[in-house]
Amino acid sequence: MAIEKLRPEETIREYNFLGAEAAPSREMRIGACNIFGGTCGALKGRGCSKNADRAYNQAQGCQLGLALGILNAIENVVIIIHAPLGCGAGFLGSSGVFRMIRTMKNASLFENIWISTNLTQTEVIGGGLAKLESAVLYAEREFRPEAIVVANSCVPALIGDDIDTLLNNLSRQTSAVLIPVHCEGFKSKLVASGYDAAYHGLLKKLVDPPAEYPRVLPDDIKDAKEKYRIAKTVNIINVSSASVQDENELTRLLKALDLNVNVLPQHASIEEISRISEAAVNLSMCPTHDDYLTGHLKERFGTDYTIETIPVGLKNTARILRHVGGLLGLEEAVERLIESEEAAFYAAVEPYRDAINGLRLFVGGGETRVLATAEQFQALGAHIIAMKPHHFDIFAEPLLADITPDTIIDVAPGQPSEEMNLLARHRPDLYIGHLGAMVWPLKLGIPTMPLFGNTINYMGYTGAFEMIRRAVRILKNPGFAKKVYANVGQPLRKSWYEKDPFYYIREEGDRA
Repeated sequence: MAIEKLRPEETIREYNFLGAEAAPSREMRIGACNIFGGTCGALKGRGCSKNADRAYNQAQGCQLGLALGILNAIENVVIIIHAPLGCGAGFLGSSGVFRMIRTMKNASLFENIWISTNLTQTEVIGGGLAKLESAVLYAEREFRPEAIVVANSCVPALIGDDIDTLLNNLSRQTSAVLIPVHCEGFKSKLVASGYDAAYHGLLKKLVDPPAEYPRVLPDDIKDAKEKYRIAKTVNIINVSSASVQDENELTRLLKALDLNVNVLPQHASIEEISRISEAAVNLSMCPTHDDYLTGHLKERFGTDYTIETIPVGLKNTARILRHVGGLLGLEEAVERLIESEEAAFYAAVEPYRDAINGLRLFVGGGETRVLATAEQFQALGAHIIAMKPHHFDIFAEPLLADITPDTIIDVAPGQPSEEMNLLARHRPDLYIGHLGAMVWPLKLGIPTMPLFGNTINYMGYTGAFEMIRRAVRILKNPGFAKKVYANVGQPLRKSWYEKDPFYYIREEGDRA
């Protein structure tokens, strides 16, 4: 079954998703899939199948981690992980990252407070709601947060813990808003469903309609000023894969159009999030993260949004600016801004063109960021050998038109064996990939560059320049990759590299 042909603005449609306890899976909602091996031309022609499978699978991420990546960056929130002790343990290091980001924002520092209900075999048999109730009341009594988020993991979902009813009952005993978040990993093969789970909880419990304060005495001037303020306001919906510099670059571009800018929900207050509807446009930094949020804000409050692409590279940054300009009647101002910024970019990047021209490149990571990054390098003369997006859906499909059709594409979450096969087979000059995936190309002696970073600018025009400059600097000194290759053993047998990299992919109907 091919991917469902929906336009991005139709992804929420008429369904009352917020009336349910949990967000639907992305397989059901937008026809997303994570199994394909072939060329961009073949993928664009038919999409990848939601019913394909792999005879051999390697580990991938969990929805819990992605949901917490949004939720634990909100101010004055306590996170309760309703799970065995191991769930979430791998993300404790994020506390230091968030402190660094808040320092860069000149924002007040706070400690991330996480509580685990530490479910054991006893709770698997008798239920874990008693432990959860104790944890909620402890969090309220000890920390007095504005909100308490309960992240529901696989175990309580399997044994049938009704956390929503419990939290509704407990809400009369707490001043904190209680937010259930259903991020059970087994419910979807698409780890990005964790973003939907986080936003589902926030939309149900925190987001309010635009505030209206009836005046004792009418004041038409103040009312008009408030409407004008909202009409000139753009929300930048930030994500954990964007840096403070990325946020600053997009803010700079929007303020050049004389617009007001809010950056949220990460590192925002509960009050700021509750007023997210007080804007004319929501600008998504990444459709993989934000379509559930922006679609519901449009459905509930009529707020326009742009979500077609990610502002990485000149072409995709211009697409977003033109969309915002069209929504706000600023088309001429946007064209002048784009012309000025592109002229400055091409003048600055001229010394690096020769190094990029003919560069053989492999790009792996989140779908829209991979495609936009590949397009920017390709536009400057690089040859994209292959790409490995984590999944594929309606937001990625239009961006395939920017990539040479015979480019190899491996739609796969994780699956380092497939990636290693492709890397060994084609030996690119540079690998640009997701954080945590650098070890595999390094073992083959291939220089690497991160696809994003918390302290690096990748978005907008300054980000496009920094991305090119960083790549050239890395290519000048590949010594580290060569030393790793010379001194570290290979993780896979030689016989695997002689097989088709997509050997284990089985299309529907091909299963034994």
